[in-house]
Amino acid sequence: MLTLKHYTVAVHDLDESVANYEARFGMQRVGEQAFNRIGNFNFQPMGYDGKVMLHLICPVSDDSPISKLMKERVNAFNPHGEGMYLIAYETEDVDAFCAQVESGGGKVNRAPVSGNAWVHPTASNFVLMEIFPKVRQA
Repeated sequence: MLTLKHYTVAVHDLDESVANYEARFGMQRVGEQAFNRIGNFNFQPMGYDGKVMLHLICPVSDDSPISKLMKERVNAFNPHGEGMYLIAYETEDVDAFCAQVESGGGKVNRAPVSGNAWVHPTASNFVLMEIFPKVRQA
């Protein structure tokens, strides 16, 4: 079983987007703005009462995967190609979940160190899914 961890939205201006989510939705910053070197993007976790609900991400170069996706989404209504990028879930058994996806014909990529997995968008109606091992509360 999956439980929602957070969702991720790709934006063209991180500071502007943070201000919008604070003003429009009453969200607060959870932690500091940071850089993801693998994806080549800056991000700001946002949420309520110190709990992360959303990551706003902004590519830092034209060759980042997020930048490429945003360019493909550009249209008259969405001139920057912003929008949903990823939904993150937690599960008790990442291996079992991955086996289920693969047995149904889906593609999964695994992270050897973290235990995370990514379900390829072609397996989930073009939504990138990141699967985290559920952290047990003490």
